[in-house]
Amino acid sequence: MYDKELELFKRNGFTIWTDDYISENLLKSHLDEKPGASLKGKEFKDAIIWINSKIKKNSRIVDMGCGPGLYSYELGKLGHYILGIDFNKKSIEYANEKKVIADKTEYRYGNFLKDSIDGKFDVAMIVCCEFGALIPTEQKITLKKIHDLLEEDGVFLVNCFTEKTIRVDYKEGKNWYISNGNDFWNKEPYFLMEETKYFLQKSTVGRRYYIINQRTQEVKEFILWDQFYDKNSIKKLLEENGFEIIEIEDNIIEPGRLFITAKKKKL
Repeated sequence: MYDKELELFKRNGFTIWTDDYISENLLKSHLDEKPGASLKGKEFKDAIIWINSKIKKNSRIVDMGCGPGLYSYELGKLGHYILGIDFNKKSIEYANEKKVIADKTEYRYGNFLKDSIDGKFDVAMIVCCEFGALIPTEQKITLKKIHDLLEEDGVFLVNCFTEKTIRVDYKEGKNWYISNGNDFWNKEPYFLMEETKYFLQKSTVGRRYYIINQRTQEVKEFILWDQFYDKNSIKKLLEENGFEIIEIEDNIIEPGRLFITAKKKKL
């Protein structure tokens, strides 16, 4: 049974990060070398400069949602120790093949919401605006875990979307189309029904995609969330969960994304 209307913060059994076919395409999108893409773009380079400017030399960093390790790779070359965690198995396999220095970078396949992480770190980071993709209960779990993992003077680096950016990227509505396959969603021909819905009272946009395989009639429902923030709302959220804001910047890449430097508070 599928819901007629998208329910706020609903999760189900399908994720794009663990689907065998889609997770491979997510990896390819991360490695895209076209101008403006994540691997070679100025935004990526500016983000690395920002991260490195906020932390001390030879920092121990835990990168939650590290993907194929693009940020970790560059930070490892700068002398930092990196533990990267992601539950896209193909991305972790790529990261382990490409890691820059064996004793400086470590990558683990797993779910940082559920899996235990040993050790203490100088820095925890969640980049690519992935923090907003977590629903509120997941954010609280993540922030508690980060607080426990950080040294007493530890720093948390995170970025997030503002409503301005989200509104440009996602238009509310429903749509459907037929595909011959061999694209992002499916190898075989399929029908796709998609919905984008705003929950403005929660500063959230939800997207869901029904993928119906034309040959097998198998249906997969993928639901993605993005929460967006202004300076006051992200400050409030972090302070309520054990962090003190050091700085919130909105000009690191472009207007519409916030880059937050916070430090651990004693609870």
